[in-house]
Amino acid sequence: MLLSEVSKTIDIKKILHQKSNKHFNKINSSSKEVDKKTIFIIDSKKKIKKEYIDEAIKHKIPAIITNKIYHQLPLFQIVVKDIEKETQKLLTSLKPFKPINTIAITGTNGKTSVAWYISEICRLSNIKIKMQGTLGYYVNGKKTKNGSLTTPTYETLHQNGFSKFKNKYNFVFEASSHALHQNRIKKYPINIAAITNITHDHLDYHKSLLNYKNSKFKLFTRYLDKNGVAIINSRMKYFKTLVKILKKRKIKIIMYSIKDIYIKFSNKKFFLNIYNKKFNLNKLQLSYFHKQNLECAIACCLQLNVSPKIIVKSLKKMKSPPGRSETINLKKISSKVIIDYAHTPDALQNILKAHTFRNKKPSLVFGCGGNRDKGKRKVMGKIAFELAEKVIVTDDNPRNEKPQIIRSEILKYCSKAIEIPNRKVAIAEAVKNLEKNSILVIAGKGHEKIQILKHKTIPFDDVKIVKQILLQY
Repeated sequence: MLLSEVSKTIDIKKILHQKSNKHFNKINSSSKEVDKKTIFIIDSKKKIKKEYIDEAIKHKIPAIITNKIYHQLPLFQIVVKDIEKETQKLLTSLKPFKPINTIAITGTNGKTSVAWYISEICRLSNIKIKMQGTLGYYVNGKKTKNGSLTTPTYETLHQNGFSKFKNKYNFVFEASSHALHQNRIKKYPINIAAITNITHDHLDYHKSLLNYKNSKFKLFTRYLDKNGVAIINSRMKYFKTLVKILKKRKIKIIMYSIKDIYIKFSNKKFFLNIYNKKFNLNKLQLSYFHKQNLECAIACCLQLNVSPKIIVKSLKKMKSPPGRSETINLKKISSKVIIDYAHTPDALQNILKAHTFRNKKPSLVFGCGGNRDKGKRKVMGKIAFELAEKVIVTDDNPRNEKPQIIRSEILKYCSKAIEIPNRKVAIAEAVKNLEKNSILVIAGKGHEKIQILKHKTIPFDDVKIVKQILLQY
């Protein structure tokens, strides 16, 4: 669309600095998600920081749409009265057709894995699927964009999920507690909503577990369509509370993990149970928490009308999500290195338990992020002490906190741990000392390709570093 054509779509109060008539194909309120074909949204009520406006300008944006005149900005300015209303009109004009189905996944842990499994089942079943989340934006299993947030801006959700022409795609995305609390999802049409679990996380932002839980529940109380389907983990804390709320709304409920849809291990084999029908999952190896994530994904795919037989067939061919129990085998010593995103107490506990065999515990390298929920450090230190054999505490993403303070808060509760600040050195030490028939878990960063130190972002990839270290041995 040309900038000159905007006036045909929305109600404009004033236009400033109309020096050129450039093409644009996107609009966004995030300075990190703009380019030379993106109109940048500036809502004066949200008091956007100057540094974000400067960042957007550096990306050579062609124009801004705003509800206030910015005389100091020599940019093409489209000034409107109701910015939310007019930007929605623009979004609808650019991408008018909604997805066939939209699936939103929330929960403390497992969102990424569930979204990935849904995408993989659909891809292998020849069902068109788009996926948005922590790992980025994927179309039919192929990555097309990186992502800076678990749940991006509403504009990104709309433009990635909706289509310019009649939509043939389903869309699955991760709904974070921050996005739900901040109403980032707005009126996005969600007809399938799923929740994995609720455990300790993000209390730096939400202040209490009750607030955190209520933010998660908003997916079902505010955003899920009244004719939609709720998919719930029947082992989850607050399960009965959520069921009660959904029954009041008369929402259809599907349960997984114990009822309706679940995977059971019997006679040394895994079986998938779908409403009392049993399907054999030959040679499928699953840990307890992988099993629950897969059950959730299967329940969602059944709502997309994927047949149970096709689902079972696809399970054997699925790729694992990057940075989620990503395994590097050390054949010479019959050992393994597991790289996982586990950065919450529940996730760390799950990954360590999953790789404990005959009471032989795995070794562990981990840290905690700076400027985040500080209460996790004590809990994760205790989990490491109890469930890991050898522990190295190192830096995760310290951000603007002093790394030594973060490490000390973990070490208070894990006295057997060795402290190695440099993450690369810590990983090298752990790999070098890995014994025969042992497992090393490197937790906290998983798929991430960077490390954040103060205002610096440096390239850092746990998987790549392990592979480099192994070349030396």
